[in-house]
Amino acid sequence: MRTSPRFNRLLLVLLPLVLAGCVSSEVKQLIPITGGKTVAFSFGPKGAEPGRANGYEVQVAALLPGTDPKDSFYQFAFTAPAGAQVKRVQIEDVSEEVAAFPLVDDAAPKFTGNRWQADSAKIRAGDPHFAWAMTIQTSMRVYRFTITDAAGARTEMLHVVGYPDFIKSMMRKKWGEKY
Repeated sequence: MRTSPRFNRLLLVLLPLVLAGCVSSEVKQLIPITGGKTVAFSFGPKGAEPGRANGYEVQVAALLPGTDPKDSFYQFAFTAPAGAQVKRVQIEDVSEEVAAFPLVDDAAPKFTGNRWQADSAKIRAGDPHFAWAMTIQTSMRVYRFTITDAAGARTEMLHVVGYPDFIKSMMRKKWGEKY
């Protein structure tokens, strides 16, 4: 059976439109974490979806430069559901298979409205925790937020941040590394 040239042209015009409806703007990526587990994270047009659980949502998870060129620190923030009575906030980097790296342990969290924010202690360049920054490919870092409320119930959120090499290159340069 032969089709007409007009039908073929119509098909060529319509086929991409039909197939475009099948494409999702969300991508899932499996990322290994501490304990040999693998977790699926969603990435949309604006990057990774924030960690969320039980009405809590991660707002900030960032590695920032310290005042000393060899220092860096993490800054974290999340929002809590209305009326939440949070007793403790713990944040760990769970990106390494062997062990989690504790970053924040706030036993008396203070909120501004429904938002909590804190900084980690300073971490010096050369610290074994920063071995990932010495590589020249994108590093995916996963942070586990463990929130304990006044009743003792624990909420856990995992949040992923990608550090492309151009960011890590700036970090290494600030630390005085020659790459």
